[in-house]
Amino acid sequence: MNSARVAWLSLAVGVLPAGAVAQRLAPIPQSVLSNVRWPAAATAAAPRDRSSDTIPRTYWLEGGLIGGVGLGVFTALAVRGLCESSNCTRGEIAAGVLGGAVGFTAGSLLGGQFRKKAKN
Repeated sequence: MNSARVAWLSLAVGVLPAGAVAQRLAPIPQSVLSNVRWPAAATAAAPRDRSSDTIPRTYWLEGGLIGGVGLGVFTALAVRGLCESSNCTRGEIAAGVLGGAVGFTAGSLLGGQFRKKAKN
């Protein structure tokens, strides 16, 4: 073996175990876990009436459609420009669908952050 390899190997053997010891967690004493107080069933909060709770309306669908159509068309056109053969229709469709799925997901997540006005 080369002397440089032996030096690196001996350095790694000496340093790695010391670093592994630092990664260990300190043990938790059992007395700490026994002192935790959990709420009793009698003191638990009563179930609330959820009939008045409504989910706020957002623009998730509009954002998803804009993102899906926009990224789908852009991806299909980009694949058309990269294609070197005479028939790439299946590849363009597959890229458009995949781009549309990614664009719909991103657009709906973004559109879901904006609330619509309440209906009167």
